[in-house]
Amino acid sequence: MLLFKKNTGLSIEYDEDNNTFLFQKLPVCHNIKTFYQYAYVCINDIILFFGGWKGGYGFNTVVSKLVHKYSIRENKWMTFENTLPSPLYNCVAIWSKEDNHIHIIGGSDKNIAVLTHMKTKVRAWDSSLLSNIETKFIIEYWARKLKIRLGWIDGFNKIIIKYTR
Repeated sequence: MLLFKKNTGLSIEYDEDNNTFLFQKLPVCHNIKTFYQYAYVCINDIILFFGGWKGGYGFNTVVSKLVHKYSIRENKWMTFENTLPSPLYNCVAIWSKEDNHIHIIGGSDKNIAVLTHMKTKVRAWDSSLLSNIETKFIIEYWARKLKIRLGWIDGFNKIIIKYTR
């Protein structure tokens, strides 16, 4: 389990055999350290964070429209140049595997409830995250075009990912 809030990042593992927990501190991106109430979605080995709120009184309140990515495998953060169309916090992000889109639903902007539904392709945030459906269509197209009759070589999946970028 991964936990992020403000400047705290934790990886929590449970060992069922020994009935123990193992905690490991994780780095937190500088741009997101003071924010919370952001939407997040975990896709394979990355977590995408959308928006966020930095509480304060009056003019000290800041609502973010930034998008961040945390790679679990590489233990690295990235802040995207592309942002949300408007600042948003207290919303929900959901990954739809069927059409490979992320849906960002609801939320608030400066203490005003926002009835919103944003839909974005996963590939817009990480081109290496092709869905199985997209990979299948590419493989089928190449097999038809090249008239491949032999078995599939695993290395072709890497070529396909590079091809789609």
